[in-house]
Amino acid sequence: MELFAGLDVHSQFTVGTVVDVKGHIVHEGKVPTTSDGYRTFFEPIRFQNQIKAVFEASRNWSYIAGLLRAQNVETVMAHPLKVRSIACAKIKTDKIDSQKLAHLLRADMIPMSYMPSQDIVQLRELVRYRVRLGKMRSQLKTQIRTVLAREGKTCPFTDVSGSKASIFLKKQGLLPQNQRELNYLLSLLTNMTEEIDSLQKGIHEEAIKHPEVQLITSIPGFADYSGLLILSEIGDINRFDSPEKLAAYAGLVSSTHQSSDTCRQGKITKQGSRWLRWILVECTTITIRKPNRLQRFYTRLKAKKGHNKAIVATAHKTLMIIWHLLRKQQVFQP
Repeated sequence: MELFAGLDVHSQFTVGTVVDVKGHIVHEGKVPTTSDGYRTFFEPIRFQNQIKAVFEASRNWSYIAGLLRAQNVETVMAHPLKVRSIACAKIKTDKIDSQKLAHLLRADMIPMSYMPSQDIVQLRELVRYRVRLGKMRSQLKTQIRTVLAREGKTCPFTDVSGSKASIFLKKQGLLPQNQRELNYLLSLLTNMTEEIDSLQKGIHEEAIKHPEVQLITSIPGFADYSGLLILSEIGDINRFDSPEKLAAYAGLVSSTHQSSDTCRQGKITKQGSRWLRWILVECTTITIRKPNRLQRFYTRLKAKKGHNKAIVATAHKTLMIIWHLLRKQQVFQP
């Protein structure tokens, strides 16, 4: 018999409801979000039953999916926002949420979220870690300049992590507390730079393993790091039937407000992969510095709508080009 399990997952516990094909509740309970907890929940209904389970996407979705696979349960991950738009209730409890998920799964009405392979998951974590470190390093550099500014001093070097800047900063002779803070910030900056350099080697090695990265990096302004980040966020390009769907996944499409015969285009939705959206805008800023068709597109649009709108539109166009490069296995033609 086929059974459908709806799981309302929290970090410490999971509330589950299992229904049969007619919608009757056959099992429910609250267990720890652990391997033993899930084993306890599914054990009473496992015998001669085919179980399909659904849970809402969250930051630890990979861990939850692994727990379910260990129990030989067919797994579906639901898109949280779309689930709420289909079935919302005035009364909201963990039990009601699990029942809602179970019944939507039984009716085949779950708006599914993409679950990439474990290899892609690990790749994402690698490049996202690199992104986080890069942003933290930028904050450290800003803080170093802030400490100097307290005593009316500035660093004449653009990069405060450089060897010349390091020599300059150590000779400033600031007040004791400011000097202590500066020394600590410099030590953090050194350690972080070493970790980033080590990561870059690993990212380069990973990029060699993925021919798709070479297609992406054929676009001016894109390197191994950005290409690998884009590839890991997209996953399987074949899951996007059109470049427009890929752009929507990145949140780079305009929101639409329509009433009667009036249709107004608003700001971009920003729904989807923020990592993909961020790296595209960052790289596009470099792409438009070199002569190519993307630079020409940006220049025409900038004259009409200004820099900000032009750069976002160019990032959108770049992503659509990436769709074609990956689908057709071609390099970029400047």
